[in-house]
Amino acid sequence: MFHPRTNTNEHEPKTLWFVFVRVGSWMKHFSPSHLVTLSAFSLRFCPAALIGWRVMKKLVVLVVLIVGLVGYLVWTWDGTTPAVTWNVPGQIGKKGRIEAVVQDPGRGLRSVQVSIKQGSVEKVIFEKQYAEIRWPWQKGQARERLAFAMEELLKKPGLKQGPVQFQITAVDQPNLFFFDRKTVSTNTLQFDSRPPQLAVLSQQHYIRQGGSEGILYRVSADAKQSGVRVGDNVFVGYPVPGAAPDTRICIFALSYDQPEDTPMFLFAEDQAGNRAQTNFWKKVFGSAFRKREMPVTDAFMQAVVPEILGNTEEVTEQPTLLESYLEINRKLRQLNNAQITKLGRESAPQRLWSKPFLQLTNSQVEAVFADQRTYFYNGKQIDRQTHLGFDLATSAQNPVEASNDGVVVYADYLGIYGNCVIVDHGLGLQSLYGHLSSIDVEKGQKVTVGQTLGRTGQTGLAGGDHLHFSMTLQGIQVNPVEWWDAKWVELHVVAKLTGKTS
Repeated sequence: MFHPRTNTNEHEPKTLWFVFVRVGSWMKHFSPSHLVTLSAFSLRFCPAALIGWRVMKKLVVLVVLIVGLVGYLVWTWDGTTPAVTWNVPGQIGKKGRIEAVVQDPGRGLRSVQVSIKQGSVEKVIFEKQYAEIRWPWQKGQARERLAFAMEELLKKPGLKQGPVQFQITAVDQPNLFFFDRKTVSTNTLQFDSRPPQLAVLSQQHYIRQGGSEGILYRVSADAKQSGVRVGDNVFVGYPVPGAAPDTRICIFALSYDQPEDTPMFLFAEDQAGNRAQTNFWKKVFGSAFRKREMPVTDAFMQAVVPEILGNTEEVTEQPTLLESYLEINRKLRQLNNAQITKLGRESAPQRLWSKPFLQLTNSQVEAVFADQRTYFYNGKQIDRQTHLGFDLATSAQNPVEASNDGVVVYADYLGIYGNCVIVDHGLGLQSLYGHLSSIDVEKGQKVTVGQTLGRTGQTGLAGGDHLHFSMTLQGIQVNPVEWWDAKWVELHVVAKLTGKTS
C-alpha cells in the first residue's frame, strides 16, 4: 500500500523554502484579513521567519537592481553594424569622383579607413578615429560623408589603367568598452584615363550669327556623347545612315546673341568622364538685326492679356493691366522659350525629312528673325525683347501647312505663342507654328510636308491674324531663311549626310 511521505523527525528545522511552499499552499485558503493576522503573529512569535523576511527583502532589492541594469543594457545595446553606401560609376576617369556615406545610427562611429588596391599595390587614402564613447547613454558621430577626386589620387604613384578596388573599413563604438562591430565594404571600378578619339571629316564650315551649319566627323566607340560645343550651348551628333558605325553628323548653331569669336569646337566624352576636344576649320559671319519700335496701347492689352492669363498658370494677374502685360512679355516669354528649348533636346536621332522646307504659301513677311524690339506705352519706353521668328501674314484663318515631314511633339496653348504646334524633323531640328486660331493635329502624329496643321489666328501675344513661324536647332532659335533655301540645305547639311562633299 502506498503511504505519503511524512516527517518522522519533529525537530527537523523548517527551511525558508519549506516555509514558502507551505505558505503558498495555505494562502489560497485565507482571506486578506487572515493574511494580515498571520503576518503579525509570525513577526512576533517566529524569529526565524523574521530573519527570512529580512533576507528576502535584500534579495528582492538585489534582483530588482540586476533586472533594471540588464533591462537598461538591453534597451541601449547597439546591435547594428556600420552601413556603407557607395555613389560611384562603373567606370572612372581622371575627372571622376568616388563618393560614399558611412553611418551607424546606434552608438556611432569609432573609426573609418579607406584604402585603394591595384595588383600588389595597396594604399590608405583616408583614416579617421572618433572620440571614444564610454557610457551607454552617450552617442558618437553617426555619419561620415566621403569624397575623393581622381585627380588627387593620381598624384600618388602606382595607379594605372585597369580595375581598382576601393575598400572602406568602418568600426562602431563598443558596448561597455567591448563588443564593437566592423564592416568591410569593397567596390571595384574600371579606371580609364584615355579620352575618346576624334577626327573631323568635313573640311569647310561656314556659319553666321543666328545661323546653322553641319559637320561630319568620326568618334571612337567608347564615347557616350559627342558633338559641337558653341560657347555654353551643346549640340550632340547623330549616327549617319549607311556610313561607318563611328561616323556622326552634328548640325549646330551660333545663336543670334553670341559674338563671332565665341569658342566653337568638336568634343567627345566617354563613360568614365574622359573628355576629348579638337578644333575644326570654320568661317564665321556677323549679322545685323533690325531694330523696331513697338507701340503698346490699352486696346491691345485689353485684347491679349485676359486670354493669356486665362490659359496660363505660370503667371498671375498684376495690380494694373500694364503690369500684367509686362509680366507676360518678360517672365512668360522666358518660360515659354525655356519650354521650347527643352522640347528641342528631345529630337529623333535620324532625318525625318527628304524634301525642301516650305514657307507658308502666299504669305507676306511682317517681322523677321531676331528683330530687336523696344516697347513704348504713352510715349514712354517700358520694355525690350527679341522677336525670335518670322511673322507671316495671309488671309484670316488661312490653312497652315507643315514646312516638312516630321512628328508633332507639341499641340496646345503655349503662353505668348497662343495655340501652338511644334513639329520635330529629326537631328535636333524642329519648326514652330504660333498664334493659331485652331489646331488640327495632335501630339505624336506623323505629318507630311504641306499637311494642314491648323489655321492662322491671333491667339497669344498677337496684334492681328498671322502665323508666327520659328525654327530651332536642339532648342536654340535659328534663322528660318537658311532652311527655306533648298540649295543651302543641300550644301550645308544633306551633302555631308550623304558624303557628296567635304
